[in-house]
Formats: sequence, C-alpha cells, structure tokens
Amino acid sequence: MQSLLGHNTRKPDIIFSASGRIDISARVARFLGLQRGDVLDVAVDSGEYYLYVSHRAPTVGRFEAVVYPTNQKGRHFRAASKRLCAAILRACGTTGKARLGIGTPVTRNADVLLPIITRNLLPAL
Repeated sequence: MQSLLGHNTRKPDIIFSASGRIDISARVARFLGLQRGDVLDVAVDSGEYYLYVSHRAPTVGRFEAVVYPTNQKGRHFRAASKRLCAAILRACGTTGKARLGIGTPVTRNADVLLPIITRNLLPAL
C-alpha cells in the first residue's frame, strides 16, 4: 500500500516568493496580532531568523512589507518586499519559493518574535 498524502503533510506557515510576495497564514497572523497596515521585518540573531512586526498601524509614510488581509474574514495576510524575500531565499539556499514553518514564539522587549525554520523547506501541497 502507498499513502496518497505522503510522509510530510505539514502546511507552510509563511511563503516567500522570488517575486517579492509574502503569504502569511492565520496562525502567524494570530501570534503576531496582525492587522491591516502593520509592517513586517526579519531579524537575524546568531544564524536564527525571526519574523516580527516592526511598525504597528497606522503608519505615516511609505513602507516595505506592509500587510493586508487576503480574505473576507481578515485571517490570512499578504505583504510585498523583494529585498526581504531575496534575503530569505538566500538563507534557505533556494530560488523561486520558500515554504517555511515557524517555531514557538519568543518575547523580547514586549515584542513577539517568531523563529523562521529556514533549514527545512516544506513541499508544495
């Protein structure tokens, strides 16, 4: 017998595309408390990558990686940043898309940081 789903059925929490598009799952949005207009960033500390909200809405001026909801209920979000995507794709050693999971949230200075698991790319479902 052979499984139709295969051995890895985990869905990605965040997807970085070479085009600059960042797709954010409801799980990530809930951990970060995302709302329309928040600005995302990635911090690097000792080789670990952390996703966090660098500016909360409402923001004044133009920013890169501003999130907006992609569905009616506002649970899934999307952002755009070619520089951020290129850096993550480089860190993962891939081109095209990086489908990634996140780790357990970490709190530092009242900010929630989500560790991005860059070593294990998840397959396309």
